[in-house]
Amino acid sequence: MAQTIGDSRWAKIPEAGEPAPFFAAATDGVDRYSLDVVAGRWIVLMIFGTLAEPASAEGLRVALDRADLFNGTDAAFFGVSVDPADRLQRGLANLEPAIRFFWDFDCTVARLYGAVHGEHLKPLIFLIDPAFRIAAAAAIEDTPAVLDRLAGELREAPRQAQAQVAPVLTLPRIFEPEQCERLIGYYRAGQPSVSGFALDVDGRTVQHVDPYLKRRHDVTIEDETLVADLKLRLETRLFPMVHRAFGWRAQHIERFLICRYGAEEQGFFSRHRDDVTAGTAHRKFAVSLNLNGDYDGGELCFPEFGPRTYKPPVGGATVFGCNLLHEATPVTRGERFVFVPFLYDDEGARLRRANLGRVDADLRGNRKDRRAARGR
Repeated sequence: MAQTIGDSRWAKIPEAGEPAPFFAAATDGVDRYSLDVVAGRWIVLMIFGTLAEPASAEGLRVALDRADLFNGTDAAFFGVSVDPADRLQRGLANLEPAIRFFWDFDCTVARLYGAVHGEHLKPLIFLIDPAFRIAAAAAIEDTPAVLDRLAGELREAPRQAQAQVAPVLTLPRIFEPEQCERLIGYYRAGQPSVSGFALDVDGRTVQHVDPYLKRRHDVTIEDETLVADLKLRLETRLFPMVHRAFGWRAQHIERFLICRYGAEEQGFFSRHRDDVTAGTAHRKFAVSLNLNGDYDGGELCFPEFGPRTYKPPVGGATVFGCNLLHEATPVTRGERFVFVPFLYDDEGARLRRANLGRVDADLRGNRKDRRAARGR
């Protein structure tokens, strides 16, 4: 049954096979929860609108009766309410381990997913696959069939996951062992700082530190001779293979940074994308170049493409698109040292200059960039 919402804007309903639209919305305890960071598992997204409507209340009841499907590791459930009364009068709240509700009081999410038609909201249910693509889109009355489909997919998931390979490039022999040792020594002689990450707040990109999302320490390379040596190796050894693999030519290098993830704090970096803020939108490819190998954990994972992890050899690099969801898993023994530049091109440079006024000075000051040689 359609629900009156009083706005004529609407978008088409995304169909099976299409990427699921990204969004961030309020949920209990989090002002802007990004749904796409949950990729890597099956997601049921139910835009029920208001529980005052019998069809919506029944659809949600059916889903909650099958809460055993949603363990957080393999599958999660997200409901979308546009009615404050669902929260204030009806007591709707998140349930552990993996049932969460978005408060979409301005109907932004409902419109994005095509649930708004004219002045009405039509309750919908979506099944989103681990690659964050639409697997099914249906009216809320079809909730039982969608959940049956999910149950079947979960039975098949282990076999399917084994065949998944992320679109990344891993190359050995970018840095010599001696160069790796030199960089580790540079880190130890420096003054490591707690590593933050870029976050857009009120239209500006700021540096944010949160040990629940990232535990790492960094040292920026200030030695110009060392920077020149590293730049030459990237241009002659890495750039040609990036062009061969991805059909894209790097022209700029952002930051010369040595990072350390330590087992003493279970060093890690949770799921994120590297190009989602105004201050990072210019980035095209990330490079993770391991400087040592005597540690456990600390591997790269790309959850949209399965549970497989990636660990380049000492002196080798894994290169991946900055738009890929990825994480660095916790280091459980020893310490991991890694060199982590970003690559971008002239178009990215123009975008970076255009956005510079929206980036806080402390974040701008942390970057040491170099123009790559022409023709490489």
